[in-house]
Amino acid sequence: MKKVIVTPLLLLFLVCAAFAQNSLTDSLEAVVKVMESNNEKGFDFALAKKELGFQYYKENNFPKAFESYLQAEKIFEEINDKPNQADCLHSLGNNSYFLGNYNESIEYYKQALAIREKSGDKKGMASGYNNIANVHNKLGQYSNAIANYEQSLKIKEEIGDEIGIASSLKNIASIYYYQANYLAALETNLKALRISEKLEDSMGISFVYNNIALIYERQEKLNESLDFYLKSLAIKKSLDDERGISNTLHNIAKIYEYQQNFDLAIQTIEESMRISEKIKEIEGISAGLNNLANIYEKQGNYDAALENYYKSLKIDTEIENKRGILLSVNNLSKIHLNLGNYGLAKDYAEKGLLLGNELGSKEELKECHHTLSKVYEAEGKYKDALFHFQSFTAFVDSLNNQELERKTARLEADYEFEKQLAIIEAEQKAQDLEKEKELQAQKFLRNILIFTAFSILVIALIIFRNFYLQKKAKELLQERTLELEKANEVKSKLFSIIGHDLRNPIGSFYMLLGLYTKDRLDEGEFKEVAPGLYKSLGAAMTVLDNLLRWSIGEMKMIKSKAIPNNLSEKVNDILDFFTTLSKQKNISIDSEVASDISVMADSNHLDLILRNLINNALKFSNQDGLITIQAFEKEEEIIISVSDSGIGMSKEEVGKLFRKNLIESKRGTKGEQGTGLGLSLCQLYVEENGGKIWVESEYGNGSTFYFSLPKAVGKLEMVE
Repeated sequence: MKKVIVTPLLLLFLVCAAFAQNSLTDSLEAVVKVMESNNEKGFDFALAKKELGFQYYKENNFPKAFESYLQAEKIFEEINDKPNQADCLHSLGNNSYFLGNYNESIEYYKQALAIREKSGDKKGMASGYNNIANVHNKLGQYSNAIANYEQSLKIKEEIGDEIGIASSLKNIASIYYYQANYLAALETNLKALRISEKLEDSMGISFVYNNIALIYERQEKLNESLDFYLKSLAIKKSLDDERGISNTLHNIAKIYEYQQNFDLAIQTIEESMRISEKIKEIEGISAGLNNLANIYEKQGNYDAALENYYKSLKIDTEIENKRGILLSVNNLSKIHLNLGNYGLAKDYAEKGLLLGNELGSKEELKECHHTLSKVYEAEGKYKDALFHFQSFTAFVDSLNNQELERKTARLEADYEFEKQLAIIEAEQKAQDLEKEKELQAQKFLRNILIFTAFSILVIALIIFRNFYLQKKAKELLQERTLELEKANEVKSKLFSIIGHDLRNPIGSFYMLLGLYTKDRLDEGEFKEVAPGLYKSLGAAMTVLDNLLRWSIGEMKMIKSKAIPNNLSEKVNDILDFFTTLSKQKNISIDSEVASDISVMADSNHLDLILRNLINNALKFSNQDGLITIQAFEKEEEIIISVSDSGIGMSKEEVGKLFRKNLIESKRGTKGEQGTGLGLSLCQLYVEENGGKIWVESEYGNGSTFYFSLPKAVGKLEMVE
């Protein structure tokens, strides 16, 4: 039998001839068989295998695609064709991902990336980092995902790949969404949308619309969310994007569910699942089962709900979809709690806590803690119930604070718009005035012989008056702008203090008294939790005291009564107050204040200044740290310093202190929460008593706060 030699020209002829009657996949398979029968397994064979792998991939036949790419990659490696080898390795990573072999997928992407880095293939490198990030995102490894997305974004910006930049921004926004950072997610999505609209990239626009709809859904703005979903769906249908259509239909069904339109929700989910089954989108099938279970549960059909939850959990476990697993175990814990199956409810809630902490999913962590608090209360384990209830309220506060930040951001955006609009209107009025002056000038020229002197006087008065009014209007606008900005800042700060620093300890105290009143907590258990609650309420009292004093200062009602104070005695009395707190962190406090130094100040004001500065030093000191208190004379005043060896501050942080406004607080070295009122009060009382306050600090090397007070005249008499 005569051997057929397959040249590139013959390969092209065979493909075209076969394609006339068959699909491109069938044609390529026929060509590959001819080449295999002739034992031609060089460059042309590898190229055909690579193209065949691509056709299988488009048809979602991932096992066959993987096999074809693997054969092609080995040949390209043997003939040292690095670009084609890198392409095949990258495609092997894609197919491994869809086959659920995530670690293998990352390895193939890294091999392709190594080849492309050596050849300087920037576009290929950006694609590699992006796909590695996709796998980490799928596994819930968000920090790794963000790092690789940002590396991809950096390269795309270097080469000016605007479509790629928009894609990376959308992926980063998705991570922020999963971490419940909705403001950052919205801002990043809007950046991506601006680029996609500029490029007229319909697929990119539809993707952003879907993501914005998700954010509105979380904010319970269901009508706005549905509008964006429908916009996204229309674009995906025009592009025949089946995977995107299925995903958006699934999201639309959730809106119908929230609106209690269960029949339409079920109909939409089933339509989404039919498409997912057609394209073999396993994750979409699992999500649909979970949503069906939610609806059945709301309708009281618990058997059908449990059946679908378990089916969804099984699929997500098989494909290692951690977000899907977390959603299923959270839902199973809640439904078993409602059914009185406390053991199963506890098991699933504890699994949810482990996975929620790994993924950083605040919403699911909140729900798991709430379920466990109910389970332990039903079991009579009130101490455990109290712990999980407090954890639940902490997550509620955290999510509420994020909501407050989102609302504040919207208010600020609205305010900026109104401010700019006012400026534009002022400029328009100025332009109208200029036109009016031109008309006046024309009239003046027409009547120059009669009204010369009178017209000049009138125009001069008009110009002067309008100039004066414009100047006053601008000054008033600037003044109102500063007042509004300060009012917004104070309002947000006070809401945060009242809603977080006071609500938690009072809520815990209320719950504890409720349990004790109902005889669900014996005296031994009460005494066990009482010290911690006492400490928490003591902190709340400190917050209230600072808040009251700050309010008095804002209303200009401070009155100081300066008397001589022995500084050493004052410091020692206050150090006794901090004994317990300093022992908790094993911090040494060294007072080097001489016994004969006295200052003229209001005694209560001096107590507050020292107490707040020492408390700050303890808060920001590390374990086993050292705090030093010193004082020295300088002409007619005493300089007092409180130094710590703690975490210190950056130049930017130092620059924000002592500006006559509320200071933004940050957590201490052991997570201690503050309000930011302490330093504001210190500044207020130091200046009221005739002194000054300042700070020296270096990030990582501690801080020293200084304040001056007038020196007391003469010596204090010691009274026994």
